[in-house]
Amino acid sequence: MRKSIRRRLLAGTAVLFLVVAAVVADRVTAWLVAGRLADRVACATGVSRPSVELSGFPVLPQVVGGRLDRIRVGVVGARAGGLHVDRVDAELRDVRTGDGPARIGDAAVAVLVGYEALPAEAAGRALRYRYAGGLLGIDTQMAAVPVTLLVRPTLDGGRLNLTPIEVEVFGVRRPAGKLLDRLGGGPDLGRALPALPADLSYRSVAATADGLLVRVEGHDLTLPAAGGRAGARCGGA
Repeated sequence: MRKSIRRRLLAGTAVLFLVVAAVVADRVTAWLVAGRLADRVACATGVSRPSVELSGFPVLPQVVGGRLDRIRVGVVGARAGGLHVDRVDAELRDVRTGDGPARIGDAAVAVLVGYEALPAEAAGRALRYRYAGGLLGIDTQMAAVPVTLLVRPTLDGGRLNLTPIEVEVFGVRRPAGKLLDRLGGGPDLGRALPALPADLSYRSVAATADGLLVRVEGHDLTLPAAGGRAGARCGGA
């Protein structure tokens, strides 16, 4: 009886060891592949080395098959078309890897642009930006009067529009239209956004406590095997 119990315990321990070893091996594989993908993204795009996280378990069959279900990528501090970006977070789905270009089925990208990166003046007027309860507040002066322009940012293709919908003067909010005309007209605060690669498009923009959050989406994308650093060969994943 004791021998039977001992054998069962040994068998159970062996199975537990194999399960733990398989999980550890899978996590190590995920870590190694994430590191190679981070290097490849940095090489192909010219940005600083991003954080990369592979989702789903187990990862090993995905790696062997060259098709990853979902990858999260994060980049802190980057420049796009002369615009400083605080952070970029991307979720990539159905990523097919290999020695050539990587293929991405779907991409959802969130780009955070801090308020300090927006223009500090327009038409000779100093501008200061802040979050105002779901709207973008722009503090400035018009006709020597301190005002806050309250804006709901919108996108028109690749252009960011910042058209005031309300004006706050001495703590009182009023519709922007005629009041702006009496104050000499509102400044044009819109600007063209950086051009996106093919198959990526701007989807939405919103004011947040940390800055403007711009969302980008794309389908059937290609990450080249050579990239932003003097056409360097970036290799496979």
